[in-house]
Amino acid sequence: MKTFLTVLVCLTLARVVLAQSNLSAPSAPAAGATSSVAPDAPVITVLGLCDKTAGNTAAADCKTVITRAEFEKLMNAIQPNLPDAAKRQLANGYVQGLFLAEKAHEAGLDRGPDFDEKLALMRLRLVATLGQGQVHKEAANVTDAEVETYYHDHISDYKTISYERLNVPKQKKVDPATEKANDPDLQKKREAAQAEMKAEADKLRARAAAGEDFSKLQQEAYDFGGYTQMKASNPRVDKVRKGSILPADASIFELKPGDVSQVFADPGGFAIYKVEAVEDLPVASVRDEISRVLASERENKWKQSLENSTKLDDAYFTPPVAMPTPAPPTLRNPGETAPTPAPASPTPAPGKK
Repeated sequence: MKTFLTVLVCLTLARVVLAQSNLSAPSAPAAGATSSVAPDAPVITVLGLCDKTAGNTAAADCKTVITRAEFEKLMNAIQPNLPDAAKRQLANGYVQGLFLAEKAHEAGLDRGPDFDEKLALMRLRLVATLGQGQVHKEAANVTDAEVETYYHDHISDYKTISYERLNVPKQKKVDPATEKANDPDLQKKREAAQAEMKAEADKLRARAAAGEDFSKLQQEAYDFGGYTQMKASNPRVDKVRKGSILPADASIFELKPGDVSQVFADPGGFAIYKVEAVEDLPVASVRDEISRVLASERENKWKQSLENSTKLDDAYFTPPVAMPTPAPPTLRNPGETAPTPAPASPTPAPGKK
């Protein structure tokens, strides 16, 4: 029992030391592969540290000796191919672990029900870590046939489109000096200005569908909004995947070359797209990406299955707190209070206008 505790303590402490070192050196060849030190030669000697119960009470006999082979066995259990720069830190952490384990043993801390429970939990964590690695390994075993099936089932995710994009500002440019934060009609004015820009975006969209030049239309959009200092740049964007498009605009991947999209109300303005080209990515170029997706889905599936088959008593465990629904977007400035709504007109009595 004591030996197992010592190993767990040493492994845990050694891992902490290595994590704190934050070493980023590249992996080296297997430890000792080119060492001139013999496998049975001592590489760590700690004087004054020994198992007192074994009768090693004499000062000359009380020592702990660790050979190269023993140290490398420990090292490979923690991190195979450990960089040379980390070996000394691991050795120091291991010696500290041995010393602290012996102190705990002398104080009788490695005996009793509490210790047995902690030991069981430490073993569970270690075994669970190994099990997690096995689950990850099994989930990552994805076949070419599975990749092909997923590719064809999600072909829209593996297309690229080239398009021209027209961005129409949502608000006309206003001189801040003319805007008063306490203006009771400020919100209505902003809403009216946005409606005006939306109407202009609809007109520009119709002209784009009729074949007018996007650069010309973009400049007109800036000028109409009062952003005369802004100059239209090349509106074309090449080979974009679905994940790079705002989710609200992703329907453009259903369009054909030459099609012009609807007007999208994006956070940065009203957007209009004209699709120029659509291409399928070769399955070979996305195989690794699909393999990772399938592996992640498998791991999430067993987690969800375990969660569904587990029931926790809400009378004992606090139920999860529902996240609040985010407030709807507003045209008000941060900190600005909502305008007081006008009183509703009284409903006329039947028969009266």
